[in-house]
Amino acid sequence: MDLLPLIGDVDEFKEIMGIINKEMDLVSLSDENLRRVFMIFEIAGGVVNGRTKQVTEADAEQLWCSSVDGVVAVAKQVIDYACEMNFQDLDGPLKQAVVEILRSACNIVSKQRVFDSSLQGLLEELQVEVGSTMRERLVGGKLENLTKEQDTLPLSWPRNGRISLEWIQLLISTFKWSSWKDPKEFQNVMPVTVVKKLISAASKIMREERNCVKLRVREDSEVIVVGDILGQFHDLVALFEENAGFPSDHRYFVFNGNYVDKGSWGLEVLLVLLAWKVLMPHRVYLLRGNHETKNCTLAYGFWAELCTKFGKKDCKLVFDKCLECFRTLPLATIIAQGVYTTHGGLFRRTCSASTQCSTGEKRQKLDTLSLGSLREFAKVNRFLEDVPENDLLSDVLWSDPSSEAGLRENTKKFGLLWGPDCTEEFLKENHLKLIIRSHEGPDARTGADDARNMLNGYSKDHDTASGELYTLFTAPNYPQVDGFDNVGAYAVLKPPLFDSPLFLQLKAAEKPEVPPYDVFIYEDMDSDEGEDSRLTDSDEEQDMVSRDAVGKKDSTLMVTKVELNKKIQDQAEKIKQLESTVELFLKDRDDRSRRMEEMLSTLLQQSSRKKRGRGS
Repeated sequence: MDLLPLIGDVDEFKEIMGIINKEMDLVSLSDENLRRVFMIFEIAGGVVNGRTKQVTEADAEQLWCSSVDGVVAVAKQVIDYACEMNFQDLDGPLKQAVVEILRSACNIVSKQRVFDSSLQGLLEELQVEVGSTMRERLVGGKLENLTKEQDTLPLSWPRNGRISLEWIQLLISTFKWSSWKDPKEFQNVMPVTVVKKLISAASKIMREERNCVKLRVREDSEVIVVGDILGQFHDLVALFEENAGFPSDHRYFVFNGNYVDKGSWGLEVLLVLLAWKVLMPHRVYLLRGNHETKNCTLAYGFWAELCTKFGKKDCKLVFDKCLECFRTLPLATIIAQGVYTTHGGLFRRTCSASTQCSTGEKRQKLDTLSLGSLREFAKVNRFLEDVPENDLLSDVLWSDPSSEAGLRENTKKFGLLWGPDCTEEFLKENHLKLIIRSHEGPDARTGADDARNMLNGYSKDHDTASGELYTLFTAPNYPQVDGFDNVGAYAVLKPPLFDSPLFLQLKAAEKPEVPPYDVFIYEDMDSDEGEDSRLTDSDEEQDMVSRDAVGKKDSTLMVTKVELNKKIQDQAEKIKQLESTVELFLKDRDDRSRRMEEMLSTLLQQSSRKKRGRGS
């Protein structure tokens, strides 16, 4: 474009400025054409204001940036005002109008990345934050169930960085709503940035807790002990809302692990529990289960769940963050000095440099198994992604009680089998009255007598002179698809001693009919497991153990191979998409350029005709 100063009728250039200001749709213009329009506007403005200095690209650039900055400033001001408003008294149409205004403001702010790419991350967080704040206002701070048809806005991390009861209620309500939607849309309501912050906040707290956490419970309180949940989010919500109640100053919760895998909402279960941990770190305690390990989450559905909900771009990032969290989970609790809870069970004695065993004791360890002590338990390194075989940590997560006396290796699974005599020894040695462990559901007790088949959610496995041992399983109708007709259960411990458990049943809640993700991962791997790939927990675990380390490596390699094939396919798809995008961009650019030239030609023709008319 000619940058020489233009001399002409002031009214003509005022008209050009008016057309640009009032009639042109600047939003749809490309960057190149937008600059050309600003250049025309600057030249016309120079004529109107009597300017004789030559117009340069810098003038147009300055006008462009100042105009954009002004619009963005107004949009941010709209957002700030909206965040401070109370929308409770507005009717539906007005609320919808405010939402549309907010969305428009967010879109304007996000457009600024064209002019300052360094603000991109900040602006994305601002959009998410605005959406959540607006939504918090709309629900009025109350726990209102979102309907299955509601158009939800993304959740955001609280502005002050502190989780509140209202935020957790909003989290639960949002997850309930999104569970009825396509799981691929999950990231639209729960951004990765929020997931990372929540996991980091909870992991920071749990990392400082001991392997065995000792709970000093207030005398006017109760303790709720919960067993395996395994991805059944709706049943967890029913536990809170309709059965045990929510955590509070007078209600402690101890969860015995196995939050993910098997069910379709493992991530939702994990995130809700982590949120409670952050809000009430001395009332909510989360222990590690055998499914909170890398190998199990790859094989039994959690990895596939994350890939579905976050796509190939972000699922690895979220998965690694979850593994980081799993490493921090404590392994056991002692409640009110008399109740021991853990996921699996008792554990072997291990001689190491830290325990200073004598030579004779080390030799005895090689020959026979003996029961470990809480002193050894306190020193074990729990901060591992996977657990080593024939190790104390493996015992804690995998061991099962037996009706036969003695302590022996579990040849069908990891860990140990221990008898009533071992339970008596452990209780007596540590001055305990009660053990509540989990890990086994109805699938693992198939064929057992009625008292031990876990169809009622719990069983008394040992009754000794010093106390009792119970197994607790909370997920009803487990597994999620074609499961047992079992009820779940949870234990209530009341003062003064908290050692006489009251077991209450948990019936299955209404939930969407969604296949578990372990089916998807087998299909993705082109598995040759046979027609019945949905094995029981015990069958799958026995199969893994029988293959030992080789089996684990094969499973990991199989997943890696599938991931590699998917990446290759993704690259091919991305190349096709890129070629298509470039083709569309070139076509769109040519069309816009042609329309712009036609528009400028029309403007100049109009100006020339008016000038000739005045001359004649």
